[in-house]
Amino acid sequence: MLLSSLNQENIHLVIPTVAWIAEKAGVRFENYLEAERDGRLFARTGSTVLGGFHHQQFNYLNAIFDVEYIFFGEAPLFRSSVEVFGKKTIADSSSISELYTLLLALAGIKKVNGILFGPGEKSKINNKEFELGPYLYADIFNNKYLAYPVPAEEANVPYSACEYLYLSGEDKAKLALTHAGAKELDGYSSRDDYGTITLRIANRWKSQAKGVAFADPSAILSQIPKLCRERRVAVYAPTKPMKSSEIVFNNYQEACSAIVVETAALAKEVGNLTMVGRQTTDGDLIEWSKDGVCLQIMDPNRPAFPVVDTVPHVWTNVGGTLYDEEPDDDQLRKYAKEGKILNSLFWHSGEMAHNEAMINLFDLVAFTGVKMGVGAHAARYETAPQLWEMINIPRARGGVRGYIEPVLYSGGMGIMAEMNCPPSILTDHCKNALSNIRKLAHDEATPKGHWAFLDSDLSSFTESDDKLFKAIEASGLEYAVTLAQPGRNKILYQSDKFLVINQTPRHFYAGSPFVRLRTIDEYSSAPLTSPGWLLGTIDSPVHAFTQYIWRNGHDMIKLVEYMTKGGQFVNVLPHTIARYARILKEEGFLHD
Repeated sequence: MLLSSLNQENIHLVIPTVAWIAEKAGVRFENYLEAERDGRLFARTGSTVLGGFHHQQFNYLNAIFDVEYIFFGEAPLFRSSVEVFGKKTIADSSSISELYTLLLALAGIKKVNGILFGPGEKSKINNKEFELGPYLYADIFNNKYLAYPVPAEEANVPYSACEYLYLSGEDKAKLALTHAGAKELDGYSSRDDYGTITLRIANRWKSQAKGVAFADPSAILSQIPKLCRERRVAVYAPTKPMKSSEIVFNNYQEACSAIVVETAALAKEVGNLTMVGRQTTDGDLIEWSKDGVCLQIMDPNRPAFPVVDTVPHVWTNVGGTLYDEEPDDDQLRKYAKEGKILNSLFWHSGEMAHNEAMINLFDLVAFTGVKMGVGAHAARYETAPQLWEMINIPRARGGVRGYIEPVLYSGGMGIMAEMNCPPSILTDHCKNALSNIRKLAHDEATPKGHWAFLDSDLSSFTESDDKLFKAIEASGLEYAVTLAQPGRNKILYQSDKFLVINQTPRHFYAGSPFVRLRTIDEYSSAPLTSPGWLLGTIDSPVHAFTQYIWRNGHDMIKLVEYMTKGGQFVNVLPHTIARYARILKEEGFLHD
């Protein structure tokens, strides 16, 4: 485990070098970079230390692994814990050469393939500054090179090759004075940008790759150990500007990265349709979906230590399922005759980056007893296993069983626009996600429903496609909630074992989740059908990340109080509403 600072000079060269040395030594590798944090959505440095449960994740890491530590530069955050836990520090240095010498000796490596000289984290190309440093990991890790800046004091170890890449003219001149025989692995051209360079690196290694990452430099830097572990190549290019005359609905949904097409093609060629990283706009997600490609979205240190997903955390069987406390069919028929309106909330999230927000909602349940659904995909069970297991622990034992329903989101493997996805691939994503979840949570806490990211048209949200609904049904799920035709209660698709219902509030927004509500006024003004249901979506990260709870938490409490006030309202899980919809149709209360 390497602990350092985000601002530590040449950290982008050190991390991938240590990654291959660790692999040669037969151990897993992870890093954590200390930084100033604000905890916002898509923050450059991800979650805050406390709001992101970093110490709890650190403790869990040390419980499941035998961890040995490398300190590179100043890194005080976890140092006292390392000492109290009695963990071994195998290196503590600010010198690259000293660090490499120590680690090579520990790994028993006496000769290396070569050394590679790279630029600083930031480089100037065509008078523009680029952060290329994080993307160099593929050449360093795959070549098994010791990476250095120019100039550098090298570790005293024999090597076979000496190469450099992306150096400025000034650095090339400096290098020539000490390493006249060094060969250029790659360099800049006058037409280069993020897209051309990162694609060039990826193409060098795609034959050995098992996956693709797409993300901005700060997101890539924090995830280098994971990308090396999973043999992913990384690409990136900012959003390509659009003219106003080209925009039909909204720039954020229609604008895309300049290499959006090439990225999807690379994922298909590598043979893994689940990418990791973060998009430039929702337009990327919508475009990638045409090829069935989805994205597991990760911010820096969301989660804090991704390596935990390499050790499966199988949950305790407690008997039955989290759906067992739902009202039975007779009670639902009674509710129908009494004109009851069943209500619930969905919390938008299919992203690992939202783990901490989802877990914050458990506390909301603890002191309000509100029942609601939260978006989940397989990676949430894998990357927040200990805390996420609370959904299967009875409330009498401190958990939230029967109050939080995990709902498979957007295919369950990552974010994608269902409306563009080939149906057979959507089925595969759902099946893969459910299989991965069952390995950990059994059938006790496996989702029964699907919730769409985007399964309707952006211009009107009126169109629906039975082929998509049948694709979800083919995965074995029982119901789905669609973005199409929000408003008066409707069943948009129904078969013997599956049905699709709509959401209630008619509020549209220019970014995901596209059909959502933000205030109690938007919820209370929704069209009500008696008997019927009231079901809306909250954008979880901008309400449930700690920063936003401090700012706007009172609005959520008002909404919860409205939902749970009793009378004509009955607060239930979304799965209960899906069952209620079927009964309303059978009893003649709901019409086509």
